[in-house]
Amino acid sequence: MAGIMFNTIPASASDPMFGLSAKQYSLQYLKALYAKQGAWKHLRNFDADVANFGESVSFPSFPRLTAVNVTASTGGFTNNDDSVTQQTVTINKSKVVSFQIPEQNIIQAKIDVKAAFAEAAANAVTNSIDEEVVGLIASIATNSAGSLGADLSETYCLAAMGKLVENYVPMSNPEDLCWILPASQFGPVHALKGYANSYRIVAGSSDAEGSRDVQANVDSLYGIPVYFRNDSAMTISGGKQGGLFFRDSVGVAIQRMPHMRPIVYVPDTINIQMATHALFGVSLVKEYVACVLNTK
Repeated sequence: MAGIMFNTIPASASDPMFGLSAKQYSLQYLKALYAKQGAWKHLRNFDADVANFGESVSFPSFPRLTAVNVTASTGGFTNNDDSVTQQTVTINKSKVVSFQIPEQNIIQAKIDVKAAFAEAAANAVTNSIDEEVVGLIASIATNSAGSLGADLSETYCLAAMGKLVENYVPMSNPEDLCWILPASQFGPVHALKGYANSYRIVAGSSDAEGSRDVQANVDSLYGIPVYFRNDSAMTISGGKQGGLFFRDSVGVAIQRMPHMRPIVYVPDTINIQMATHALFGVSLVKEYVACVLNTK
């Protein structure tokens, strides 16, 4: 067909990956995994050299320190008994992302199918981690705002932010917070005065390329990145729930390097299967610096 170019990737009968190395795949995967997409990037996250399901990642949790008075005549003071505690995130989630594709499609594709799969696999893992974060909303007991069965309003959103301020959460850096809201609130939130579609991350490019590729285009509400989801865990009796999270509220530990399953031919077909295996863990660390948002 005239005007259509195909990128032919050299094939080898003994190499169904057609030259894609684990290193190349990992670079594509990690680039997508750590792009500015996904609510978990705003939480306390760690990448770790974990190899086995069930391993743990430990990190210190610092209390809010306060200054106390010193008695001038004696030099005495009341000792502050706050101590640094150890928090643990267990690697207890094992996920696999896979798909099948006819061999000739890889050879004749106009795009790098393997690189595209690496990016798609990373996005799938990001979505899975965010889904686990959503599952923690039901365990947030200290703070709540909004009303079940009612759309979010300026009053409700500001009340949620106020709950975090009461617990000494700094609002100076929006990167340290995120909203995770039910998809049902997409319209109502867009109508709020505090909504903006300006949290735009753009990849640099030369003028010669003539374009700039948008890596992420994340909405914000009062300057805080907002993510809309439609997870079943958000639905409860009487309405739906979302959350406002400060970065110290949740710990996320993820396997540093992906495990690329060896590419295999699907029996009795011309298809090959590509698969990625990921290990991670998500844990509620300081629930009092998060707030439940009740809505509909």
